[in-house]
Amino acid sequence: MPELPEQPPRAPPEPKVAFPEVTPAVEQINIVSARLRMSEERNAEMGKKLLLMEQNMLSNNKKAMNEIKSLQDEMNELKRTFKAVEDKIITIIKELRLTARKEDIDVMKRYVELWNPATFVRSEQVERIVEEKMGKHEEHEHGGASTEEQVERHSYDSPS
Repeated sequence: MPELPEQPPRAPPEPKVAFPEVTPAVEQINIVSARLRMSEERNAEMGKKLLLMEQNMLSNNKKAMNEIKSLQDEMNELKRTFKAVEDKIITIIKELRLTARKEDIDVMKRYVELWNPATFVRSEQVERIVEEKMGKHEEHEHGGASTEEQVERHSYDSPS
């Protein structure tokens, strides 16, 4: 015969307690009492949820205010930076207005080409040339000068 698994020992039977007779009025009071307990539990849970929601709302409000303040600070910094850049651009524009235009440079170039300052002579060179010319003029009148004097007279720097 197959063996049966062991069964846990059974607890002794509970003595039957006699409940008082439930009358319709007691039954109604029990029902109302149970509803009142459930309503109070719901009310307590709602109070906890409401408190949690208020705390979350205050926390979120504080975070939002901090973020708004941070954004306002950033906006003010951007405005200051923008104003500084704008001032620098205005300064650059004013300075560019003071610079010569291409037409002005072309006019100056034409004048330089017309005057050709490379052919200008320094005052020392003019003095030497005048002395040289005067010296030749005197040589013709008084005779010949020595070759050393002639070399000295002809050794001025040319402008080119």
